[in-house]
Formats: sequence, C-alpha cells, structure tokens
Amino acid sequence: MAPVPQSRGRYFIFIAVLGMLTAIAPLSIDMYLPAMPGLARQFSVDPAYVQYSLSLFFLGLAAGQLTYGPLSDRYGRRPILYFGICLYLIAAVVCALSTSIGMLILARAAQGFGAAAAPVMARAIVRDRFEGAKAASVMSFVVMVMATAPLVAPIVGGVVLSFASWQGIFWLLCLYALMCLVALTVLLPESHPPERRTRDRSLIAQYVGYVSLLRRGPIALFLTCGGLMFGALFSYVAASSFVYINQFGIDESMFGFYFGANVLAMLVGTAANGRLVMRFGYLTLLGVGVANTLACSAVLLATTLSGVGGFWGVAVPLFFLLSTVGVAGANTVAGLLDMAPDAAGAASALFGVVQFSCGAAATWLVGVLGGDATAMAIVMCVASAGSTAAYLGLRAVAGSKQAANAGA
Repeated sequence: MAPVPQSRGRYFIFIAVLGMLTAIAPLSIDMYLPAMPGLARQFSVDPAYVQYSLSLFFLGLAAGQLTYGPLSDRYGRRPILYFGICLYLIAAVVCALSTSIGMLILARAAQGFGAAAAPVMARAIVRDRFEGAKAASVMSFVVMVMATAPLVAPIVGGVVLSFASWQGIFWLLCLYALMCLVALTVLLPESHPPERRTRDRSLIAQYVGYVSLLRRGPIALFLTCGGLMFGALFSYVAASSFVYINQFGIDESMFGFYFGANVLAMLVGTAANGRLVMRFGYLTLLGVGVANTLACSAVLLATTLSGVGGFWGVAVPLFFLLSTVGVAGANTVAGLLDMAPDAAGAASALFGVVQFSCGAAATWLVGVLGGDATAMAIVMCVASAGSTAAYLGLRAVAGSKQAANAGA
C-alpha cells in the first residue's frame, strides 16, 4: 500500500485535490441544468431531446470508466487522469461551438468519456492508500468536497445565463479543466507504483477480469445497490430544471438555490457518514441510506399523483430523500473495494459503469415518461425498491457468513 500523507495539511490537500478532480463530472452536469429548458426552445426540440444529452453524457461516463480501470492498474493513475481531462477539455470546446442539438449530444458523450477518468481514479487512489472503514471515511470526505460542486454549479450556471448565453457555461468548464490539470501536475503524486502494476497480464485478460470480479463475494449486490441509488439521484437531476422552472414557474436565475438546498442535504448526510461509519460500519449505514430513499420516494410518488402540498409536496420529500444518497454511495464503494484490494482500479471502474449506466437509463426513462415530477417519482420508486432488494441480499450474505464462522 502506498504511503499515506502524514501531516494534517498534506492530508487535507490530498482530500481537496481528489474532490476537485471528482467534481468535474457533477459540475458538467449541474452547471448545465438551468440552460436545459432554454436549449429546448432555442433548438425547437422536445425537452426529452435535451434530457438525452444528459443520458449520453452518463453513457460516456460509463464507457470511460469501463476502459480506464484496467489501464490504470497497468500504467498508473496519473497518465489516465491526464488523458481523460485533456479529452474532456477538447469536448467542452466542441460543446461550446455546437450549432445543433445532435452536435451537442455527441460532444456531451465525448465529454462524459473524458470526465470518467476523474471519479474512477479518485476511488482507486483512495483504495491505494487506505482500506476498510478508514477508506469509507476518506471517501465520504472526498464526496463531501465534491458535493460542493452541485451545490454551487446550478447557481453559477444561472448567473452565467443572466449575462451570457449557454455557450458561456461550457467555456467556464474549459477553464475548470485547465485548473484540474495544474492541480494534478503539482499536488497529486502517483499512488500506484510500478512494482504493484499488473504488467504480467495482458489488457484483454484484465478486461476479462471484470467477469471474475462479479464472482467474488456479493460484489454484484453492492453494484446493484449502489447503481440503483444513483439512478434515483440522476432521475432528479434530469427532471429538476423542468420541474422547478416549467412546472412550478421558478426563474432560471433562482433555480440553483432550490437545487442547491437539496445538494446541501446530501452534503450534510455525507459528512455525518464520514464520522459515523467508523462506529457503526458501512453495511449498517448503507441500510439507513437505502431505507430512507425508499420511504421518501414512496411519499413523493403519493404527493405528485395526488397533488397534495403542491410545490412543497414535491420539495420536502426530495430534500429528505437526497440527504442519504451520498451515504449510500460512499458505503457502497467502501464495501465493493474491500472485496477487491488487488484490483481497485477495475473494481472502481465496474462501479462507475453500473452507476452511470443506471443514471443513463434513469434519465432516459424520465424523458420517456414525460419529464415532470410524477415521472421523476416513478423512476425513483423503482430504483429505490431494486436497491432495497439488493441490500437485503447483502444482509443475508453477511448473516450466512457470521453463522458459518460461529459454527467453525
């Protein structure tokens, strides 16, 4: 295992840089949200087509993570980060220069493929340096730093739209990518040294290794649980601007504050998890997150179908639902990587593939169902029910292992 940063200052820098890199994906998603209703009007297309630009971004994220994991186990984390961020930068320029919704959708797919390098490498770097509950704690604080991105991104997007066009959002993302390249170069050393790399196996064998990972313990259950939780989150992301702006009449410049309130709930929940997980363990807190999501999504579906509470009937359940999405995410990653310490990059990539594939499916389904609050609530209920079933499977496996150990 690579040396852990010793001083408190170096530890905080380590967390901040990983959070900054991981934030590149949520910034690319959430800064863009206030512009989505306007983009539908400008290109004279159905809102579902604009939501598909998110779906393709998520597919790019999924494909990129599937590609980058084994490559990073073979060549190290930093080269993959350099490649991904540079590709992201080029794609962001193309997004800013897009003249049609089709061109924008394709550029967003490439942008997602580049952005994928950051989250998969961040998770692998954490596992390179930490393990067990400590890895879950560190990952929680990385997610907490990263979560400030969706907290401020829609507000920044709204401000940009108040004095510039939607293209200005993508030029700002170009600037952020350049800052990430500087931070990577100056502040983040390689965490996967040559002696630990898998050069004795071909890349094809490493990609085939994804299948073997799925056979290792309850990895498939962790993937299903975490992936569907993120599906619930991304259904909110896809629908939020249309729900707040079109359905409830919120001004584009104010959208970010409403969106940010829900992100703040997620931030607080994730910060609490970073401290509580050392006491209660990641499996217990994963159960708390899953149960809360299921209960709140059921309430949300009831209020959207009945119309009870109007705006607040939607906003309040969403606030409490999103408060534990980050909790589930951090603990899913910790449990998954604990089962594959020798293939952290591949396991991290596999999680990203499932996570963003579920995100792509959720955003697509929200658009198909109409893109409103009811469509969002239906997708959230389906996703959280599947996540709960996977968690119950994890508890059953854990119980079987305890019984076997007691009888040994």
